Amino acid sequence: MKSGLIAVIGRPNVGKSTLLNRLISEKLAIVSPKPQTTWQRLHGILTTGDAQFVFIDTPGIETERTSGFIAALKKVALSAMDDADVVLHIVEPDLTSKETALIGDLRKLGDKPKVLLINKIDTKKDKGQLLPVVKWYADLALYSALLPASAKTGDGMDLLLAELEKHLPTEGMLYHADMITDRYEKELVADLIREKLFSFTREEVPYASVCTIDKFDESERDRIIRIYATIFVEKQSQKGIVIGAHGSMIKRIGAAARLDIERLLGTKVYLELYVKVRQDWKKDRGFLREIGLER
Repeated sequence: MKSGLIAVIGRPNVGKSTLLNRLISEKLAIVSPKPQTTWQRLHGILTTGDAQFVFIDTPGIETERTSGFIAALKKVALSAMDDADVVLHIVEPDLTSKETALIGDLRKLGDKPKVLLINKIDTKKDKGQLLPVVKWYADLALYSALLPASAKTGDGMDLLLAELEKHLPTEGMLYHADMITDRYEKELVADLIREKLFSFTREEVPYASVCTIDKFDESERDRIIRIYATIFVEKQSQKGIVIGAHGSMIKRIGAAARLDIERLLGTKVYLELYVKVRQDWKKDRGFLREIGLER
């Protein structure tokens, strides 16, 4: 039985979380068109007859900004690359100089196996447009394989798994065969709430918001789980946006999140959301440690 850790890395919005959800066939990672959706490492576990793939979903790596929050996210991604047996680098089907810094980080890993996945090929009607992209990455002589695929449609997933399996160590399973993630339910619930916040609020809010679970009461789990959570924003004006007129927005966020949480937990859920202002929380290292972004 082959098994190992696969770090899924790339710039924001290249489709890392979509890929993980596709491979695991479950909604483990939240998905949004906005960057910085993923904040923490998430292990998605796929066990087949011959192998166990442990995918590490990571925050998108930005090189243009270096704020405390962005730097903390990059540190999470780079540590996953160090820990992994294989690195899966995901890019979009276009050439950009923004990949240069990340390629430099990959070179520092030496002989560790690296696979390049050119994602979102479904967005290219003329597949000939992929040829210069493939050639550019091939000329780097950095990757053991370059694979075109679409996490959205599922094209190329079988070839991807076959290539990754080649590089997994031969050893026993890292997790029980029935497990699909190592994340706690509370963490997944907080992410689902953030996802709905991203979906329903104006663009300036998600970059300055975080969700924490204050109470997770499962004493009557077979009947109902009661969850109390707080959304933190940086400004009073953002709090008004999240709450909405007469509480309309926070009700909308809560109703949509509750449906996904019930599917995740397999039982009825009572969800109560609060909104609080915590100024400049992204620069507060103590608070970043509380939410798992600083060690």
